[in-house]
Amino acid sequence: MAHVGAQSILGEREAELRAAEQSLFDRLHHALEQFGADVTAADAARLREATEQLAELFLIVVAGEFNAGKSSFINALLGDRVLPEGVTPTTDRINILRFGEQPDSQLLEDFLLLRTHPAPLLGDLNIVDTPGTNAIIRRHEELTKRFVPRSDLVLFITSADRPFTESERTFLEHIREWGKKIVLVINKIDILDEKGRGEVIEFVRSNATTLLGSTPMIFAVSARSALRAHENDDPKLWSESGFNAMEEYLLRTLDQGERVRLKLLNPLGVGQKLATTYRTASDERLHTLSEDIKAINNIEGQIQVYKADMQRDFTPRIAQLENLIHEFEQRGHTFFDEQIRLGRARDLIKKDLLEQRFRDQVVSDLDAETDRITQQIIDWLIERNLKLWQDVNAYIDRRQISRHKDEMVGNVGQNFNYNRQALIDSVGRSTSQIVQSYNRDAEAKQLAMDLQGTIATTALTGVGAVGFGALFVILAHGALLDFTGISLSVLAVAGGAYLIPAKRAQAKREFHKKVSELRDKIVRSLSKQVYAEIDQSIERVTETVAPYTRFVKFQNEQLQEARNELASVEQALGRLRGEIEAL
Repeated sequence: MAHVGAQSILGEREAELRAAEQSLFDRLHHALEQFGADVTAADAARLREATEQLAELFLIVVAGEFNAGKSSFINALLGDRVLPEGVTPTTDRINILRFGEQPDSQLLEDFLLLRTHPAPLLGDLNIVDTPGTNAIIRRHEELTKRFVPRSDLVLFITSADRPFTESERTFLEHIREWGKKIVLVINKIDILDEKGRGEVIEFVRSNATTLLGSTPMIFAVSARSALRAHENDDPKLWSESGFNAMEEYLLRTLDQGERVRLKLLNPLGVGQKLATTYRTASDERLHTLSEDIKAINNIEGQIQVYKADMQRDFTPRIAQLENLIHEFEQRGHTFFDEQIRLGRARDLIKKDLLEQRFRDQVVSDLDAETDRITQQIIDWLIERNLKLWQDVNAYIDRRQISRHKDEMVGNVGQNFNYNRQALIDSVGRSTSQIVQSYNRDAEAKQLAMDLQGTIATTALTGVGAVGFGALFVILAHGALLDFTGISLSVLAVAGGAYLIPAKRAQAKREFHKKVSELRDKIVRSLSKQVYAEIDQSIERVTETVAPYTRFVKFQNEQLQEARNELASVEQALGRLRGEIEAL
């Protein structure tokens, strides 16, 4: 009999539905690509097989325990001893049975054997014989479970002497998850009398209905009797075997239209399960990432608060320094009023004496007070900088603890969770190491050197390593030189008595100008360095958490896109299911 392809039994409407289904599977494939290595190999294979299934012949998978008589059932169905039979497991691999002019077998891959046979039934469909669900070799069962998603119809064989065992119940639950059409076959019915048959059939029907949520089609047969009837051309034995109803269902009730409907519906079950699984995984991961985004926003918020607080708190601190310089200026004006007058004429010619009085009365403790205020600014910077790192480290540490609650859905790969946690751990280690190795004295010393260098570069040239106070005094010394120059010039002017008030006023103006320049230079350079230090601290924190931030933002965007597409595909598959069921 000629090999019949799926396309040949599709009408125009069915062809349109198949094309729509193919398009949805393409979209599902692209959506799952967003998960990368987190798409399990099994799921990738199921999606590929479900896609290929649309173009294949109708596929029946025969499953059940090894002693339920699956091989005998298939042989009876085909009317020939195609598969070996025995009381021990005889199927150690998956057998795919297809139509062929001559009996033949070909090993496609490990544990997957293709058998061809000229049985008329194989012209319209393919049959898969699977290892027993309770086989001693567990790999057999795994092979069976992996092949079930490719099926269009599952014939589940249970034995009349051990109906609906626990292993069969467990395996049926697995089949149910994939939304497969299931027909139950009770084999070896010839070992029971009429009453026993009725009890077994009712027992299987009741348990299957409870497990599957609906009552499946159930056939009670004797595969051994049916095969003997074929071999001996015995109509009576064939009738007693119960295979007449089984054959009627497969060849007539399950006609081409029904096969087409199942052919289109069964891949949908795989697609819907995958779409739901990975859409749910997306939801779970997006929930996890939403917590990460909150963490990142919290860190960024802390940084902004830190910056605003630092800028606000620096204002009164720099004001202290400005007040110190203002007091210095006031002492200078008082000094000029007392020294540049006619009664002090003799002292005006004593340069060394004037300079000494200026240092004692005007400069006074300017250096010590300047050092004290500046050191307070440095200590404040260091403490707040450390506090920022401690806050960020504590927050990252809490995210590390929360990893125990981040459980992904089902058997979806764990690369996302692993990569995410690795980044959190890495950032956590970095922040922790910075906090633990934070040396206040070394940081303060380095910051003081930076501040001094900035002030010296801004205000003077050729100044070596000196304290802040000394640096201020050097800057203030220019005012002293101007003053002594003015004072000494008073004596060189005839009629100095009436010129002294003018010279005093000139000295005060020059002093004010000099001190104003001093104040501007100090405030400008100190502010510049402090703000640069604040920005540098923020930059270091931002750079440390940047890998985590980039990962979260990229994953969130990618998962949002995948989640939306999966939800759309999921809904479209549901609508398509309704259209196909209405055929």
